[in-house]
Amino acid sequence: MKEGMDLKEVVNRIIRGRKTIYISWIVAFVLALVVVIITPRKYTTRVILLSETTEKGGASGLLGQLGNLSGMNLGDLMGLNLGSSSGSDVLSPELYPDIVSSTPFLLDVMHQTLFDSKQNKNVTVSEYLKNNAHPSIVGMVANVFQSSKQSKPLPVFLNGSDKVLHLTREQTDQLKALNEMIQVNVRKPDDKLLSGKSKIISVEVEAHDPLVSALLADSVINCLKTYVVNYNTGKAKKDLEFISKQFVKARENYYAAQQRLAHFMDSHANVILATVRTEKERLEKENNLYAAVYTSLAQMQEKAKIQVQDHTPVFSIIEPAKVPLRKSAPKTTLIFLGLLLVGGFVGVAIELVKIMLHPDNQ
Repeated sequence: MKEGMDLKEVVNRIIRGRKTIYISWIVAFVLALVVVIITPRKYTTRVILLSETTEKGGASGLLGQLGNLSGMNLGDLMGLNLGSSSGSDVLSPELYPDIVSSTPFLLDVMHQTLFDSKQNKNVTVSEYLKNNAHPSIVGMVANVFQSSKQSKPLPVFLNGSDKVLHLTREQTDQLKALNEMIQVNVRKPDDKLLSGKSKIISVEVEAHDPLVSALLADSVINCLKTYVVNYNTGKAKKDLEFISKQFVKARENYYAAQQRLAHFMDSHANVILATVRTEKERLEKENNLYAAVYTSLAQMQEKAKIQVQDHTPVFSIIEPAKVPLRKSAPKTTLIFLGLLLVGGFVGVAIELVKIMLHPDNQ
């Protein structure tokens, strides 16, 4: 740029070279058009629910009350550690994002069924991901290239209590794709009255088909509900199962003691002997003892049923899954505006470089 060239002259030179800017805009427009065409469409479904968390009241404490029945420590007799629980073993909503992204949870979601409008039939999430994991041109070429090198599938198996998962490369890719489709956020509600006990859970699912996006979001919500309910009520259900078994045994023992006392009374109705009186007292005490245990266990069983209900978390759907009408990606307007803006800057930059290299050209 020659010495003494003012800004007005530079602007005039740029205006005279506007053909370069037009060409840059055309190139940017074509590039934006290509990007929009090759980028697969995506639709996002957002589900919002309110999770009310409650603290457990010590499920082990229910069994601990058995130790006071008839002056006997039934917990020690049954070999149980009947201590009280801390009451802090409720699954926190802050852990929901980690749960949803975990491999066991994603495997559960992959077995769910949804309707594929392209095939016009119900398919599992795994089958849908297998057929629609690479919808773009570049993705399909990469998928063909990878499938030619893919080794024989490895089985999925569980090894004892460790639950060792041996996944194929295809399953691993599907889990990764599914995890990228799901987004979970947790926040406190704006209402201060609910902020201490409740959390708002937002689940977003992005898919290439709007119907699949809504159905998959609903499946994720249902799987999450089942997981949380099973976790929070697991201990209470085990206590209920144990108490129910003990109740059945106590009932059998009580009925048997009643029959023994009745048979003894019938067979010794007119006999007045010390041995008979002693045996009668023993059978009556045995009957009274089994009656007390039977009655107490019946009450404990009802309490345990209530405890399971108390431990069941409450989920209130604020915004249900709806089939999205507009695509969430690609952002066509933003892509065109952004690339056109870049194209304009590139055109102006080229003209400035020309001015710097040839300042005397008019």
